[in-house]
Amino acid sequence: GSDCCLCCDVSGLLPSARVLWCSGARRRGSLSSVTGAIAECDRCTCFSSSSTSSSSSSSSSSSPFAALSSSIHRGFKFDRMFKSDALNPEEVMKLDQMSLMSMKTQEVPKVTLDKIVKLLRDFGRKKDLERYGRFMLKRTRSRTSAETPAVLSSWFLPEHENPDNGPIAKMRKNPAFKDLFENASTMSSYLDDATMRRLAVALAEDRRHKLYQMFWSPEAALTYVAHRYPACWATNLRVLYELQRRAPDFKPKSVLDYGAGPAPGLAAAAEVWPNGFKQAVAIEPSETMTQMGKYLTSDLALPDVDWQRCLYDSREKFDLIIASYVQMEVRGQESRDALIKQLWKRLSPGGALVLLEQGTPTGFRFMHHTRELLISRVGPNNFHFVAPCSHEGMCPVALAGRDWCHFGQRVRRTPHKVYCKGSTRRFLEEVKFSYLVARNIPGPRTKYASEADAPTAAEKSYFWPRILYPVIKAAQHTLVDVCSAPQNFERLSVSKSKAHSFGYRFSRKAMWGDLWRFPKRVARPEARNYVPEKTREQLDRLAKNAMRALKWEDPKDPSYKAEKARDQQFYGQ
Repeated sequence: GSDCCLCCDVSGLLPSARVLWCSGARRRGSLSSVTGAIAECDRCTCFSSSSTSSSSSSSSSSSPFAALSSSIHRGFKFDRMFKSDALNPEEVMKLDQMSLMSMKTQEVPKVTLDKIVKLLRDFGRKKDLERYGRFMLKRTRSRTSAETPAVLSSWFLPEHENPDNGPIAKMRKNPAFKDLFENASTMSSYLDDATMRRLAVALAEDRRHKLYQMFWSPEAALTYVAHRYPACWATNLRVLYELQRRAPDFKPKSVLDYGAGPAPGLAAAAEVWPNGFKQAVAIEPSETMTQMGKYLTSDLALPDVDWQRCLYDSREKFDLIIASYVQMEVRGQESRDALIKQLWKRLSPGGALVLLEQGTPTGFRFMHHTRELLISRVGPNNFHFVAPCSHEGMCPVALAGRDWCHFGQRVRRTPHKVYCKGSTRRFLEEVKFSYLVARNIPGPRTKYASEADAPTAAEKSYFWPRILYPVIKAAQHTLVDVCSAPQNFERLSVSKSKAHSFGYRFSRKAMWGDLWRFPKRVARPEARNYVPEKTREQLDRLAKNAMRALKWEDPKDPSYKAEKARDQQFYGQ
């Protein structure tokens, strides 16, 4: 009885907790004490909800446990499992897998590699092929790797909306250019100042770095296969793999490889979508390269490849169009724009255009101009970028002036015993490339307002930032440079002291080109702070002075009216 009265002193507790207080006394006593405790508990307020029923049952039943079984509620609140707000492990694993877009070291399929080795062995003259390969590399580098990064103009900047004081407006006012605008009326209708600036940069670079036209003899074609095929295949595989991951609804039935060469793009497409194509077309003007491509693609999981010499040999539309390392071989930016327009018109509804170039400032300049061309002509609501861009806005890397958007992919070289590409100690190489993948339908960023509205992990990934450079792994923290919407090139800091949900473990293993799906803790709004501190202070002072001057131009401001009246009094104006 004395132990049971303790439950009356804890009347403020939950009913289930009060039951435990009473049951504790019963567990410490004998059967008789338990019976007495039950009788006393029938009079306690803790069982007020069932006191009537328990008293009647105890008087009618001879069993000492009858009241116990009818008065104790066995569904305790602290034993119930409520639904958690956190993601389940399966969903977390899907999100982590979706954010891993980069690939580790790749190797050319054994069937194709055996064919390449057989060709090189049958041809012989290994030293001559290596000498020709060095010559070809020197000529290629003089065109692709001689440009320095610079600030690239954008359609989103206010300069293209300045019809009175921009460069084109000044040219129109100049009598020397009167005939130009009269005879080329179409030019003034679509060229804004931003486009003119990009065309001027392209013209200057094309004049400075002459295009070397390659004529593919059998020896030159075989050298290209030994020197460049593994690298081209690996970069195409990396880009098409990301397209297949991020667009699971995209299942192409027809593919066009423009400027195919030995067709590494078709070989990569066959790896990503095996036996998924019903039509495959390769466009290559060189007869020697065509014969080489036919030999290398004969045993792939592809239908019979239709080899053509020109894009205009047919008017068919394709689900997938690949143009890898093509724009670098086209002379003039106008010709490159015309090529992109024709390839875009040949896409079927929902199709994808894959563009790939060298990972140099020149290759990035081609990708940036194509990006601006699609945004200004097609419209951000009529298409979307699958990769690498995380938005359809202005490219922040193009405005940095010292950076360019490019990525890396490791691949095993051709065996040294048949062709030595550089040092014999290096059997791996990291290929740098710039790329752009666009589809001609509205994307998830247009359909959904935010990442939370997207139902699947693939659609959520379109809202995640892109890791643009290798992660800086410091002690107890990491620094991640990302490109995120709307147009931010920023550096994130991930500390080990934060929770696992902030992505520290992921940042330690993230690769160059992966996606960042975790919360952002911005350490620096500008990822690469190139401007010196003194220059930045001077710019801040000038900005403050300009803002102060702008405030005085408000006629509604009383101080502005007083200042104008004082000027009229002393200066008469």
